[in-house]
Amino acid sequence: MVDYDAAVAAVQDPNADPILLAKIAYENPEFGANVAVNPRCYPGLKRWIAEFGDERARETLAQYGFTADAFGGPVQDQEAPEQAAQQAAEQQPADAYATDQYAVAQQPAADQYNAAQPAADQYAAQQPAAQAAFEEPVATNPYGFTAEQALTTTDQMQIAQIAQYAPELRACIARNPNTYPALIEWLGQLGDPAINAALAFRQ
Repeated sequence: MVDYDAAVAAVQDPNADPILLAKIAYENPEFGANVAVNPRCYPGLKRWIAEFGDERARETLAQYGFTADAFGGPVQDQEAPEQAAQQAAEQQPADAYATDQYAVAQQPAADQYNAAQPAADQYAAQQPAAQAAFEEPVATNPYGFTAEQALTTTDQMQIAQIAQYAPELRACIARNPNTYPALIEWLGQLGDPAINAALAFRQ
C-alpha cells in the first residue's frame, strides 16, 4: 500500500506516474478527489473514480462534467461527449492504462499478438456456436500474470494492471465477469478480433 506521505506527494506532482495515481485512488479512497484533479489522471481513471470513489471525489469530478449514470454504467463526459469520443479514437490502445512511453515500447509486441490471432468469423466457424471452446493464450508478460488470474480475479486494480502490462491476456480479461464496465468499453474499442470474440461470449 502507498504510504500517506508518498500519496500526498504524488497527488500534488503534475508529472506523477498515472499508474501510481490509480494505485492511490484504489487503496486510499480519501485521496480520490486529489487524484481526480491531477493533470496526469487519465480518462479511464476518472471514470473509475466517478463510479467507485467516495462522495467528495464524485462531487469533484461532477464539477468537471464527469458523472456516473444512475444505473452504474460507464461514465459519460456530459460537457463534451463528441470531444471525449474523438479523444478516445485518437488515443493509442494502451493509453488508458499506461504512460505514452509504455505504449510505444509495447506496440510491436501487441501488433505481433494481434496479427497472430484468428479473425472473429474464422474463430466462430471453427468452434460450435453454443459450445465455443476458449483457448487460453500463453502468458508472455514479465510480470507473472497468468491466464487463470485474468479470467478469475476479482481485484479491480489487478484487472487494470493485467490490461496494461499483459496485452496477450486482454481476451481473458474480456471474459472475466468481474471486469468493470469502463474497462469493458475500452477493450471493445481496440478492434482486436480475439477480444471481440471474448466480449461476445459475455453476452
